[in-house]
Amino acid sequence: MDTNYNNKDKGTLSAKPLSLLSVLCSLLFSVALLSCVDTVILPDDKTVDEDFWKSKADVQLMVNGAYRSMLSPDIIKRIIVWSGLRSEEMIPLDNISGSLAEDLTEINLGNIQPDNEFARWSAFYHVINNCNLVLAKAAGAMDEDPMYTEGDYLSDCSQMLALRALCYFYLVRNFRDVPLVTEAFMNSSQDRNVPQVAPDSVLERCIEDLKTAEVNAISASAFNDWRRVGYFTRDAIQTLLADIYLWRGSVMHSAADYQACVDYCNKVIDSKKNQHVFGWGEARVEKDFYLAEGREAFDELYVNQNAEESIFELQYNGNDYYSSRSEGNSALCQYYCSYNSGSDPYLFASSLFLNGGTVYTSDAGSYRSQDWRGLVNTYNLTKTVGSFDGLEIRKYVGGTEEARNAGDYNIISSTRYAKKDRAFSWQYTQNFIIYRLTDVMLMKAEALVALSALADDNADSRLYEAFYLTQTVNARSKTNDSIMWSAKSSVGYNGMEKFVLEERLREFAFEGKRWYDLLRYNYRHVEGVEYSKTLAELDDEGITPVDNYNNNEIMNLAVRKLVNGNAVAAKLSNENTLYLPIPLSDINVCPVLRQNPAYSSDDKYSKNY
Repeated sequence: MDTNYNNKDKGTLSAKPLSLLSVLCSLLFSVALLSCVDTVILPDDKTVDEDFWKSKADVQLMVNGAYRSMLSPDIIKRIIVWSGLRSEEMIPLDNISGSLAEDLTEINLGNIQPDNEFARWSAFYHVINNCNLVLAKAAGAMDEDPMYTEGDYLSDCSQMLALRALCYFYLVRNFRDVPLVTEAFMNSSQDRNVPQVAPDSVLERCIEDLKTAEVNAISASAFNDWRRVGYFTRDAIQTLLADIYLWRGSVMHSAADYQACVDYCNKVIDSKKNQHVFGWGEARVEKDFYLAEGREAFDELYVNQNAEESIFELQYNGNDYYSSRSEGNSALCQYYCSYNSGSDPYLFASSLFLNGGTVYTSDAGSYRSQDWRGLVNTYNLTKTVGSFDGLEIRKYVGGTEEARNAGDYNIISSTRYAKKDRAFSWQYTQNFIIYRLTDVMLMKAEALVALSALADDNADSRLYEAFYLTQTVNARSKTNDSIMWSAKSSVGYNGMEKFVLEERLREFAFEGKRWYDLLRYNYRHVEGVEYSKTLAELDDEGITPVDNYNNNEIMNLAVRKLVNGNAVAAKLSNENTLYLPIPLSDINVCPVLRQNPAYSSDDKYSKNY
């Protein structure tokens, strides 16, 4: 049953002692591994539930709880691993043991099995159910508390629709075919056998919800504290819409979707421009973008946090929905800094980020020593990890002083920022950025390049505008002259597409973006994708999976960090293999779930290491 949050539930609720609130909350945020969708469940004693949704404070507690559930280590480590380790960005530490080592190795070598720890979606469904609870129950508080107005209610629902859509967008990009759950699971008697649906249905529902959310969204300019980027504001909602349209446009080769992406990017860019606060001594001259210079950008984004150019960050550093020091960003600490006091992290930047490596010596004419991102995003210390050379990741880990002195090109991990080097990972309180302004700029650039090939007019002007946006992002990080149009004016669609793709790797390394960038690139160059059916349905009909682009060019990029990259790329040859297997634990208990055919038998998908 779909939840229409404009219909109020006006049932009479009986009064109970307020002390039950803490009991309810502890139950609401515990995860139960039940059936095919892991959910948050209320107790079967409904009197506790009936006592709860009676005030503005109750609803706010649940809204903040939904945000808090997004701070789970299971969420953050999946955002990191699903994109960074599946792509060429990262390699895993080799001297850890046990199941985690095997799971990370499987992902690194493209041999993911259905029982892999990272082939689980329960953490995202946990957040989804928290959002569904607010959407289902919050209306009743308006009848009980006059301080909880319809405006409050619509604003709360706007945020929950957006947060739910973000979770589904992650699920679609990683599993493709997922259960679409819009009903809150509130007791253990409810049927949780929910089948998968095709991705176009999920994305269409996300777009519909986000357009509804946009109407009642909080303006980002309403706050001057962490809430400006900690809540799902109108800027964040429009950015997510742009991202979904860009993805769907790439899959479906849809000029209309690309144009919608451009339109939403323009709204966000205009909003960020209007919000700019002029600093002391700053000339009040209108600019297209107010981006911090490269060194300062590192400080503002990854040290001080909640920067002016940020749009949506998961908040760990002491705001109202961060309720306990026991809920620090432990996953980010363990995967980028140290998994135990004094230990190495689980993941390293690949050798592609070394000086002279592929990332900073592309045809864009950039070199690591000439790009602040090359200087400050990793430590200048080569680390041998098994048979691979890598670098320790510094983004989200390094400190202010290092960023300002990075010109000496001698940053080493011994100078690691003190607050990130504590003995306990739960003390690590660095936010994780989901969206920021340069992401919007490069989304627009990517969509404009695609439109130059699909639309009937203005191809050259679209390519130039895409260049200008990309060059602007590049220039703010360069220690010398940036790339000029004269060097790019003749490259055409294919060259400009790669230019944007390369700049996104430089700009968003280790931020959970790269794998999805590669998938969009792949989809733009293949034909015959059937997005209105699940992979299992296509397999039942005997339809052969769509081959990946140009003799696996997409996978050749993703596996170029590996010595045996060609053998791994050969395993990942068609659309099915781009996605994770459906969790084995859920397949075993939920008869309506169907496995991705790429993982249905050992003879179809065997390990090669």
